[in-house]
Amino acid sequence: MSVVGRFRMFVPAATAKPSPSLGQALGPLGINMMAFCKEFNARTTKVRPEVPLQVTLVPKTDRTYKFFIRSPNSPWFLKRAARLHTASSFGASREPVGNVTWKELYHIAKAKSMDPQLIGVPLRVICLSLLRSAKAMGIVVSNELLPEFQKRNDTHILELEELRKAHRLKSKAMRRPGKK
Repeated sequence: MSVVGRFRMFVPAATAKPSPSLGQALGPLGINMMAFCKEFNARTTKVRPEVPLQVTLVPKTDRTYKFFIRSPNSPWFLKRAARLHTASSFGASREPVGNVTWKELYHIAKAKSMDPQLIGVPLRVICLSLLRSAKAMGIVVSNELLPEFQKRNDTHILELEELRKAHRLKSKAMRRPGKK
């Protein structure tokens, strides 16, 4: 009964279902997808549906497993708080694409402080790490919302997913050579 390894994946909270992406991760390990999905969904019922949670799966040779659930990654939180569907790929070298307040950054740090690897790390250190991530994404952190980003709260968070999907389809169509 030895450990096979550690596998990390992103699974949507409370709505996990057997899918090809999950099957490719669990199938070779001999883990029943339905059993995993039921157990995962039961453990994430109190989390907002469709939030991409980080899961660390530890399978054993006798086909049993353990899994640990962590909060979403920092860029997901920052884009959500700034109401962005995609962040800047240029970082701080160009004009900012979004704005987050210090209070929002603090609340994100409080949520991230519950992750196993960040337990015991001071909130100040987590806030500084988030600040660097925000800067790299082209998001400005300030005391108040900057005037050019005052209308960001008019965009409903659920619309962000639709905008992100539309952006992904558009960029995918641009990469694909045209058919003649």
